[in-house]
Amino acid sequence: MNTHAGLFRTLAVAASASLLATALHAQATTTAITGVVRDASRALVPGALVTARHLDTGLARSAPTQPDGRFVLPALPVGAYEVRVEASGFRPLVRRGLTLAVGEPVTLDLTVEVGAVDQEITVTAEIRNVRTQSAELSYLVTENAIHDLPLNGRNYTDLAYLQPGVIAYTHRDTGSVVAHGVGMSVNGQDPRSNTYLLDGTLLNDFTNGPAGSAAGTALGTETIREFRVETNAYSAEFGRNSGGQIHVVTKSGGNDLHGSAYEFHRNDALDARNFFDPEGAKPDFRRNQFGATVGGPIRRDRTFFFVGYEALRERLGRTLSTFVPDENARRGLIPDGAGGLRPVPVSPAVRPYLDAFPRPNGPVIGQGLATFTFPFETDLRQDYFQVRLDQNLRGQDQLFVRYTLDDAEHLLPTDFPQFPRTFLSKNQFVTGEYRHVGSPRTLHTTRLGYSRTRIGQRVEANLQSPLPPFTPGRDIVGDIDIGGIPRFGPQSSGNLSLVQNVYALEHNVVHTRGRHFLKAGVLAEHYRQNMYNPTFSLGIYAFANVETFLRNTPLRFVGLTPDAALDRYWRFTLFSGYLQDDVRLGRNLTLNAGLRYEHQTLPKDTKGRDSTMITLQDRTPTTGQLWENPFRSLSPRLGLAWDVFGDGRTALRAGYGLYFNTNSYQNHIVTVTNPPATPRIIIPNPTFPVPPFSRAVANSIRPVQWDLEVPRVHVWNLSAQRELWKRTVLTVGYAGARGLKLLRSGDVNVPLPQQLGDGTLFYAAGLPRPNTAFGVIEQ
Repeated sequence: MNTHAGLFRTLAVAASASLLATALHAQATTTAITGVVRDASRALVPGALVTARHLDTGLARSAPTQPDGRFVLPALPVGAYEVRVEASGFRPLVRRGLTLAVGEPVTLDLTVEVGAVDQEITVTAEIRNVRTQSAELSYLVTENAIHDLPLNGRNYTDLAYLQPGVIAYTHRDTGSVVAHGVGMSVNGQDPRSNTYLLDGTLLNDFTNGPAGSAAGTALGTETIREFRVETNAYSAEFGRNSGGQIHVVTKSGGNDLHGSAYEFHRNDALDARNFFDPEGAKPDFRRNQFGATVGGPIRRDRTFFFVGYEALRERLGRTLSTFVPDENARRGLIPDGAGGLRPVPVSPAVRPYLDAFPRPNGPVIGQGLATFTFPFETDLRQDYFQVRLDQNLRGQDQLFVRYTLDDAEHLLPTDFPQFPRTFLSKNQFVTGEYRHVGSPRTLHTTRLGYSRTRIGQRVEANLQSPLPPFTPGRDIVGDIDIGGIPRFGPQSSGNLSLVQNVYALEHNVVHTRGRHFLKAGVLAEHYRQNMYNPTFSLGIYAFANVETFLRNTPLRFVGLTPDAALDRYWRFTLFSGYLQDDVRLGRNLTLNAGLRYEHQTLPKDTKGRDSTMITLQDRTPTTGQLWENPFRSLSPRLGLAWDVFGDGRTALRAGYGLYFNTNSYQNHIVTVTNPPATPRIIIPNPTFPVPPFSRAVANSIRPVQWDLEVPRVHVWNLSAQRELWKRTVLTVGYAGARGLKLLRSGDVNVPLPQQLGDGTLFYAAGLPRPNTAFGVIEQ
């Protein structure tokens, strides 16, 4: 079902002095040098040989100037360069002081003078900082910014929030398994609509959330060279999601041996006692963040390595307060409302669970409740390791391979000390990239990527006397909800595990032809998602208040049947292809035109346990798939950039793009409790502590809209830039967005099959609730 809301727009007007650079088009790991060669009379010089040499590794790339004197050197690694121009009858020209950044090509206007070949001229480059050849809105976080700006926690992605149109968005809290870390809303869009790439390899995990770990942070600051944040009207090279595209480029070794080592330490030496801390018991705090890197040559001008390790250790003490049955309640005495106490029989079945509650150590608050305060020390461990090898092959070809490991654990409290939980993550990323120069005008890039992300949770029940589980076959006791008391027991999600493996193959071709700079590519990503999601599997008993708990008169039991399937194994593949052309319509006017096609196969559980509802009036769920697959998208991109005066100091730019969210698989997670494979049951007025599953009622489902439309967003921008003085640019711009996004709401109560204790299915009618489950909403 589609619901229509109003218009959502983001207006960004900036009048600021900022350090910006030109951009021809975005590239995931490389950039380009483009320009024109003239003689002293400003006449164009065709046939000149332009060679760019990477100073760190000695890599040299050459291209001749075309009949109009222009040249393009595409897909160059980032770093420091010098450019040499050689032409018959002219003195060689060497331009130094060039530093290339990811997705920020440099445009040069080179002038050669008549003379002998042994009379070399050396000049220092002067780079214009106004974008005159691209309409996209994107921002670079440089190596200097990563190195010099203060980062509490050294999470490099925090620097993205310094860019216009990018704001931090906390997903519930930084300790949620399926909403870990702090995301970002880019250009006003959903924080789960962003794509994170490390050297072109996908970083997004099962939840499609921000790059990070169970520690709520992203390490790797010492191994990252720079990264770019694409926010609006970026080229057809990029897809998967409609929000921001964050391209991270890792450091590589060079001909010189370099290394670094660091440690940051914080403690509680100067901290004051919190108001809620017990007298004379200030919680401990110790934080150590340390690491080292080393990079250099294995074979000079040929083979290079770079290795980095970073770690985080933190022990943070906290004072937590909760509510428990008071001492009178533990003896079976409840306030009578007149200032006295009245006896209440304590059920023998309840007594072991009542004794498991901590004894109060704070004031009585009434209704049989008292406060309980306890200390808890969170424990955080994160280890990050990365190694990269680069090889300059014969000719002008290049190859690199990089492996990254990020492993973290974070011990966190619940409302009671017996039930701590540990968040877990272990991420591994591998990238192999080969760049082949087919001709001076054509370059091929082939990239293999592997991404394995695992996030999860481990729950505990550290009781002096073990309590039996509520549901047969479960490992530990379930949860108890009592009016006025926080949930007593382990987390209802249990020992969760979300594993995603992504295998990617990508090939891109860059070709220059006259006024056209052409780029085309294809991508195939195969996803293998394995989920063990025991949400509600331990069961939850609900009591109205302390008295009903003592009397053993629960209101209801919510849980899963003993034979419920808690695992899912989804498989699907994303295919995409694109064509991008940056064409010079005139001396000062550039048109960016692109088209991208994407198709995602339908995610299906390998054991056929997916289910949904085709309409909300269905009396039985439809099994075998979650929705009717609509994922075919055609995305046009269009932009204009005008160098107003032809001097590279003033530009007017306008861009438009249609973007799709093909990656919405985080919404699969909650469908695990869909019947018939995993019915979530309700038992009214159950027996305690053994639920009567023969009276179970399962009339809820979390369906995905059957005729779901692909979430999509139209974005556009209009901006003007003027260079005021060296490296200072005034920018005034407007950026907007309008589209359809995925909407998630709660359960839908419908007639669904119920399961008796003997496995027989029957139907119990339920009352539909007015909500739309999963759908799309226009924003």
